Amino acid sequence: MLTKSQIVERLAEDGAGGRQQVKHVLDSLAALAAEELEKGENFSIPGIVKIQWHYTAPRKKGEAYKKGETYNSFGTEKTAEADSPARKQRIKARAHLTSGVNRAVKDEKSGKRAITKNKK
Repeated sequence: MLTKSQIVERLAEDGAGGRQQVKHVLDSLAALAAEELEKGENFSIPGIVKIQWHYTAPRKKGEAYKKGETYNSFGTEKTAEADSPARKQRIKARAHLTSGVNRAVKDEKSGKRAITKNKK
């Protein structure tokens, strides 16, 4: 994994500006993301990642199904042996890869290289 300094160095070499400029842009981008997420907004860096808020509603015990009722679970019908468990409300920020990065991740060769590298 590249460190921030290595990313700055590579971007500066690719002509994205001086090292200080690139470092300032990365710092500003991180601050902007934090600010937007703090406001409850989703945040996206086009072509790289999208950070979205995900909400799961709370449920009371037995709200999904009651003891003895039949329900569908992954294509098979089951009979509940007990009431469905209660579930707390959850609010989480989740990162999703965007198209360009997602294509690289789905490449089987990239995955094999990552597994081989992490085994060492």
